[in-house]
Amino acid sequence: MEKARLAGVLALAVVTAVTVGAEFPKTAAQRQEAAEYRAILEAAPLAQVEGEAQSPNGQFRVETAGRTDQYISGWIVPEFLQVTSTDSGAVLWQDQGWLTQSAAWSPDSRFLALAYSTRTQSGLKVVDTQTWTDWDFTLPDGSPIPEYVFFPEDWARWRGDSSLEVTLGRGDGEEVHTYRCSMTADESGQLTGSVLEETAEVLLEDYDFDHDGVPETTELVAVEEPGGGNVAWYELHIASRTGTADAPRPLFDGTLALQHPGWGSFLAVTMEGEDNFLMFAPVMYQGDADYRYELVSFCTDGSAELLDSGAVTFDINFGREGHQFDAGRIAEFFWHLREYLQNSTVLVSTENGEFQTGIPGLELQNYMFGDLLSLDSLASMEAAVLRQEAEMKAAQGAA
Repeated sequence: MEKARLAGVLALAVVTAVTVGAEFPKTAAQRQEAAEYRAILEAAPLAQVEGEAQSPNGQFRVETAGRTDQYISGWIVPEFLQVTSTDSGAVLWQDQGWLTQSAAWSPDSRFLALAYSTRTQSGLKVVDTQTWTDWDFTLPDGSPIPEYVFFPEDWARWRGDSSLEVTLGRGDGEEVHTYRCSMTADESGQLTGSVLEETAEVLLEDYDFDHDGVPETTELVAVEEPGGGNVAWYELHIASRTGTADAPRPLFDGTLALQHPGWGSFLAVTMEGEDNFLMFAPVMYQGDADYRYELVSFCTDGSAELLDSGAVTFDINFGREGHQFDAGRIAEFFWHLREYLQNSTVLVSTENGEFQTGIPGLELQNYMFGDLLSLDSLASMEAAVLRQEAEMKAAQGAA
């Protein structure tokens, strides 16, 4: 028992000696070294906020505050990362500081996206300035950003007031991924978000939809379903190259889904040597159909000029009271549509739940009427629609 007590006293003496030695250098050289390091810390700059420090509406500012003793890569890690009121200076939201922090505000100033990093780890928070709650970004499977995966300089792009596009990976051998974050508030007012991975490609063909002599940038984006694997929808973004790299001038943003309610097609149409834009939407619910198209050109101010449009409605509930199915009107609709499709290229189509791009417009297969667009006369189209009508009547047992 006495030996055990004596061993404990000796152990405590050793720990005390080591601790005292660490806190109080024994030699003048050690004291000088500590003083020099303290001078370096005091002279080192505090890590600041990169990107958009002030909100677009001028009401808020994000900044670092306070100094820690963490000296990394020539910078002092701040004690706090704060959002303050530009009028009063009051702190409205606060979190710990990081080695790097970069800010990107939503266009309406409601949301603030903050990307941050240490030497090995990156993270992203989104702050809601209406509730002052925040949400932490994760990958679509719920996992955090892996170690040594960092944000590039242009890591954020707001697609709207509540939709954030985030890029991870800096290239140079590091795989780059892009994610779509959608922000909402739950019933308690807590900010939440959903994350989907997306891939984007700029179509190689040049089209001048606003006729200003400079081809537009046409970008096709595929957004995956939650958990990844399958595509949920496609987006087409057209922007004028006469805008700036930081503020491109958008001309069109459209979405097409692979699920039935979102079927449709976007096409480039050549008419008298000029490029125009065609939207075709064949919609059907519970046997009621509404098919329509719009042909437009874009103006240099970003607006659209309607050049032509067409629509036809019908239903395939042949035994229902008030049923309407006019084969002549349906054929006439497709005949006019065919006039544009014969000089067109599909930019993106999801008709029949099938993704198509880069094919001639006349190769589109329609959900209800098969290869109707391949017929080269109005009479043959009407005959084909009548045959389709007879087959559907027979299948339903209608008179």
